[in-house]
Amino acid sequence: MNRTHSIGQASATDLNAANGVGIPLVASSATTRYLRVLLAAVVIIPIVLISAVSWLNYNAAFQDAHDRVSRAADAILEYALKVFETDELILDHVAEHVSGMDWSELVRSQDFHRYLQQFGNKPQVSSVGLIDQNYGLAATNPAFPAPSIAVEPPGYLAVERGDKEAIFIGTAVQGSLTPAPQFSVVRPQPNSTSAGHAGLIFVTTKVSDFVGYYRSIIDPQDYIVTLARSDGAVLAHSPGQDWIGRVLSPTSRFRHQIAERPEAGSYDSASDIDGVNRLFAYRKLSEYPVYAIIGLNRSAIIAGWSRLVGSHLMFGLPATLCLVLLAIIALRRSVAADRAAAAVRAEVNRREVAEASLRQVQKMEVVGQLTGGVAHDFNNLLTAIGGNLDLILRRSDDSGWVRRLAEAALQATQRGERITQQLLVFSRRQVLRPEKLNLNRVLVEFEALMTHAVSEKIDLQLQLDTALDPSRIDPAQLEAALLNLMVNARDALPNGGRVVIETRNVLLDQAYADQNPDARPGAYVLVSVSDNGVGIDPSILPHVFEPFFTTKDVGRGSGLGLSQVYGFAEQSGGHVKIYSEVGIGTTVKLYLPKASERLIAGEKQQLIPLRSANGGETVLVVEDDEAVLAMAIESLTDLGYRVLVAHDSQEALAIVKGSERIDILFSDIVMPGGVNGAQLAVEARRLRPDIKVLLTSGYTAAALSNEHGLPKELPILSKPYRRDELAAQLRVIGGGRAS
Repeated sequence: MNRTHSIGQASATDLNAANGVGIPLVASSATTRYLRVLLAAVVIIPIVLISAVSWLNYNAAFQDAHDRVSRAADAILEYALKVFETDELILDHVAEHVSGMDWSELVRSQDFHRYLQQFGNKPQVSSVGLIDQNYGLAATNPAFPAPSIAVEPPGYLAVERGDKEAIFIGTAVQGSLTPAPQFSVVRPQPNSTSAGHAGLIFVTTKVSDFVGYYRSIIDPQDYIVTLARSDGAVLAHSPGQDWIGRVLSPTSRFRHQIAERPEAGSYDSASDIDGVNRLFAYRKLSEYPVYAIIGLNRSAIIAGWSRLVGSHLMFGLPATLCLVLLAIIALRRSVAADRAAAAVRAEVNRREVAEASLRQVQKMEVVGQLTGGVAHDFNNLLTAIGGNLDLILRRSDDSGWVRRLAEAALQATQRGERITQQLLVFSRRQVLRPEKLNLNRVLVEFEALMTHAVSEKIDLQLQLDTALDPSRIDPAQLEAALLNLMVNARDALPNGGRVVIETRNVLLDQAYADQNPDARPGAYVLVSVSDNGVGIDPSILPHVFEPFFTTKDVGRGSGLGLSQVYGFAEQSGGHVKIYSEVGIGTTVKLYLPKASERLIAGEKQQLIPLRSANGGETVLVVEDDEAVLAMAIESLTDLGYRVLVAHDSQEALAIVKGSERIDILFSDIVMPGGVNGAQLAVEARRLRPDIKVLLTSGYTAAALSNEHGLPKELPILSKPYRRDELAAQLRVIGGGRAS
């Protein structure tokens, strides 16, 4: 009856809504407002989304343009460098040929003219010859005899070549023999020291050859390419013909850029030649004072971006219009739907109250289940502890009885500790847990992970003090600090290098503490991490421990790595110090507190009985990982096997082809050198049909069979493996049984 009465009340409320009074009036106004907000959102959100996408595409377009310009600059640099190196080689050949000769005789020498003609087959070479201070143009490969031309040497720029005589690069001029733009590379007469007071050996380079190459790799409509000396003199330019004799102003953006970054760089500026805004990239031609400059029109980038935005709008605008129309229709129908919405809203409110009550009941049930489980486990533990202690009190004179019951109670307390730790991990309330440790042992056990962190290109070396004192620290925090330092060292060694981790005992005196306020005098255990990488600029070295400070590119570092190292050292009662020199490397020294008492060696684990070799069998071990190889050698030697060692398949095949006795081939599958372990096994069986084979790998057998051509009949020992597992497998393939 009550439920029927409520439904009747809802019907009456709906009737009141038709007259615009009561709760439905409020519901109707709210619904209308929501629909109006929806209509506004349908218009605004697509505009915001399209604007955001357009902005992201705009940035992406310019980033892609920067990448394209940089790649083109690298390609042009490589070509131009080959041209100048060829010119330099020709000059050296001619200088060697004419060394000690009288140049007046060379003017009339057909043999010398034929000698010069051999250099005319180079596509970039316009002419090769001699300029004498008395004869002018003395000899050249295009014509014999050389025409009488008074040669006015252009302004030269010297190129120092160490022990060799310097060469000089001239400016661009109109050719005398061939009416085309060209520039010259010259060197003085042998044993002369100047480009203006003696005879010259010259090579003139055709600018058209550069221009032809430029157009083969870039679009001349969008790009501009310039070859210029470091003093701004333009040697070549494309497109355009009015560049001969042009010199870029000392105030130009290019001249400023090469002053700050002389080897390579990029900038966004108007061109000094035609005033058009472009993205530029430049590269220096090794030791030559010449730069290859390439620029991409900003207008071309914006045009491409506009086409992409237009394609988005082509689909986005019709969809937006459809959404607007649907929102308008919904808004017009909102008044008719107000009465039903009011009734539904009331029902929803009642349902939400019921669901909230149900969720609260369920939450309390889960909490009760959790607390009940914890209480159950701890009651069991307390029962074990209390019961054993009670029994100890009853028969305390029986030492065997007391020891057995005490060990049981201790095991129960250890279980309780583990449960507590699990609860803290679950609730994310971990705290620092210092332990008394031998840092040498921690470093040795952690070496494999650190080696993986710095990559194979970097040589990781451990220099550990055998008399190292123990330290009391949190091992997990130490490992995190070491990983952060390994990652920083890896980033400082992009082309490989060396990382050295050193430990030793140190004593910090008051003088050191006065210079380093964070340090306190006393005995410490030092962990030093050094690399021979790029180093850190002195101006930023004082800030490296600041949170979120990083010198890495966006997205490559959070700036919290060294902050963690600093916090770990300080929280542990120690001190951290960093030393760095640009181009030499960086050293981070962790001074960790020395423990007040010595470590007590724990009980040695009982070794599992292993089967040894029968008859002194010989095993050829093939493994490229030195640590795994060392463990395998020790295990096999301990099992009584005679061991031969190879680091890759090529070395192993050389041993197989030799005269050494080999009973078993034990090889890793995935190895460098182009031949994997499966292929090695097949070839070894072909050479020695009686050889037994055991393979090992960290990959699954399925993956190995698909990717490495693994025969199904070859046995595999999965990594990681223990000595007893290795012994059992060797016994099986040797004809025995595993147990």
